[in-house]
Amino acid sequence: KDLKKAKLETKALKAKRPGFTDDRYNETSYYIENGLRKVYPYYFTFTTFTKGRWVGEKILDVFAREFRAHPAEEYERCIRTGSLTVNYEKVDVDYRLKHNDLLANIVHRHETPVLAKPLRLIHVDDDIVVLDKPCSLPVHPCG
Repeated sequence: KDLKKAKLETKALKAKRPGFTDDRYNETSYYIENGLRKVYPYYFTFTTFTKGRWVGEKILDVFAREFRAHPAEEYERCIRTGSLTVNYEKVDVDYRLKHNDLLANIVHRHETPVLAKPLRLIHVDDDIVVLDKPCSLPVHPCG
């Protein structure tokens, strides 16, 4: 019975979890300046479910250890201000993570500009597509 309840809770949380929908992609806009395509800064919500190894640990300890892009003090500030939440609710910095907790961290993103050069199709066949693209445009997910 507990397993069934946990699965239902996970399903409910996943339904609330922001995904990469058309709306998500359309919310960012850009402009061209001095030959560069620049994205206007925007807010983005990173989400993840509690990993098994994190259960019982303090949220601040997990973020300080697992997500080293920022110092622990920054994560502490985010928890205190409510931009880093658990199940979309503000928690204390000493909150201990539980199985199925959905962690959401809202960040203000500033993307690196890329050259404002059009893509040029070089070759297409059943096996491969070849494009000439600006060298500054990544071909993998990043950010």
